Amino acid sequence: MKTNSILSILLCTLILVAGCKKDIDGDKKTGLLKFKMISPTSTENKGIGYTKSTSSTTSNPPLVGDVTVTILKNINACVGDIWVSEGIVTEGRADNLVWIRLTDVTNTKLLFFEDYSFAPKNVPVGTYRSIKISLRNIFYWVTELKSNPTIKYELLQTMGSSLAPCNVDDQSWVIDYFSEDGNHYLINGVFKLVAPDEKIGGFTVEAGKTATVSWRWLMRGCTFNLLDLNKNRVFDCGVDDIDMVCPGYMSDFIVGYE
Repeated sequence: MKTNSILSILLCTLILVAGCKKDIDGDKKTGLLKFKMISPTSTENKGIGYTKSTSSTTSNPPLVGDVTVTILKNINACVGDIWVSEGIVTEGRADNLVWIRLTDVTNTKLLFFEDYSFAPKNVPVGTYRSIKISLRNIFYWVTELKSNPTIKYELLQTMGSSLAPCNVDDQSWVIDYFSEDGNHYLINGVFKLVAPDEKIGGFTVEAGKTATVSWRWLMRGCTFNLLDLNKNRVFDCGVDDIDMVCPGYMSDFIVGYE
């Protein structure tokens, strides 16, 4: 009777161990995730090469009047890091999500969308519903004069507002949180929806397969009316404003599978 009891205990232990091993093995399953940034631009739309100057105004051509009508050609921005989460970012809730970082090194350089390249990353299998992206606070709009496309401007801006003060040496960061509801900021500890059209519908990573998420910039061709509010015929970041006329929204995400 005692022997049977010992055998029963051993048998139960083996079953529990086998079950635990199965769970651990299952947790280790991964799939490949590729993150890309794409833009409908070409090499001739990359501006005039002075975005590293110490001033936001010294190299720009003069404005042509109180309102200078330009066409947006590109954006020069700094994407630092990218994360994904199986949780969903929802307005009014705190950031208690578990994030998986896709970038191994934080980028600190301003680059055009089409110049970014990210190494594929093995991540646990599952359905991911949110993306977190850190960006430097400053960036440049690249525009050209509508009446004379050979005249180009690179307009220093901040992520928060076109009238926020700018500093070319600003090293601060902002973070965008994308989910099926749109783009959010984290304000006072909770998510605030700021751009409902910029959404990610979710994507699935399967074992042994590749999922590709492409962040697509959509603003090329928008009309940017540069408002010379201090009438000095120079675009001054934090002083002068931009009246933007765009048919759509800033960006979206495209998901594909291999």
